[in-house]
Amino acid sequence: MIYILLPVFNEEKNLEKLFEKIQNGMQRRGFKYQAIVYNDGSSDKSQEILSKLAKIFPITILGKPQNEGLGVAFLNLLKEIIRISDSEEDIAVVLDSDNSHNPEHIYQMVNKIHDGFDVVIASRYLTDSRIVGVSHFRKILSFFASVLMRILFPIEGVKDYTCGYRAYSISILKRVFQKFGENTIEERGFACMAEFLIKLRVFNLLAVEIPLVLRYDQKGGESKMNILATVKKTILMLIRLFQIK
Repeated sequence: MIYILLPVFNEEKNLEKLFEKIQNGMQRRGFKYQAIVYNDGSSDKSQEILSKLAKIFPITILGKPQNEGLGVAFLNLLKEIIRISDSEEDIAVVLDSDNSHNPEHIYQMVNKIHDGFDVVIASRYLTDSRIVGVSHFRKILSFFASVLMRILFPIEGVKDYTCGYRAYSISILKRVFQKFGENTIEERGFACMAEFLIKLRVFNLLAVEIPLVLRYDQKGGESKMNILATVKKTILMLIRLFQIK
């Protein structure tokens, strides 16, 4: 079973398009899947749309009325997949709900997990990767963040530490929760993706990247990321993790 984990916050303009792409890709590949959505206190029509989509597609909806941040949503999604997974063959795929991540990449990710990798990352830093609709300033910030993390926390096969579009074997997720428990993810904001990957290093992680086609020009609505706040939180998170590594 492929479990598709989706944190959602005010994505009313993107959800229908995204689930149509997911369904088409899964049917084309003959994959059995279940989507698990965490609605993180959306104030738009996201919940209404999700409820409608759940009548058509295999969707489980979780969440809380208040917005608590990506880290909280991600942690709850991981806890749910660990709770319901009943096979070591299960795979969890996490991607953004804003229609900027192409679900077609899931096919390559699944194959890599079957090859024996623990984690597969859709990376912005491979030769065949493309980034459309992102400012040069954000590209530069992301690149230097990647370089810094590669120096401080090297992981063989990894260049992109912050992109949240990833596939995980269920076994690696169970191992990380056995070790860290509720502290598996402590960051509430966007820095949680780097935090989680860095914590996985303790398991002699087998990681690999595939090229990402990132299409910010296809997302509806404004970005939820406060760039300066994210940079500050990421730096503080790296200092904390470096002290205990």
